[in-house]
Amino acid sequence: MCVSLLLFFLWLITGITGTILLIGPLTSKLGYPLPVSTADTLHIYLGFAFFGLSIVHVALNWSALKTYFRNLAR
Repeated sequence: MCVSLLLFFLWLITGITGTILLIGPLTSKLGYPLPVSTADTLHIYLGFAFFGLSIVHVALNWSALKTYFRNLAR
């Protein structure tokens, strides 16, 4: 459960920083600069953490995933 909650928060923060990286150049031209360099650093490191925790999440739930996909194939 803790891994799932942490994954959710990492997903949320990675999505927010990705949005900042996407709209940062536009807002800068409009006179409202966003902290793009900070967002870039957070996005990279939290993305790696998200990837690693996703592997842990799959490993912890492997038997449930096998059962789910076995039943799905029926």
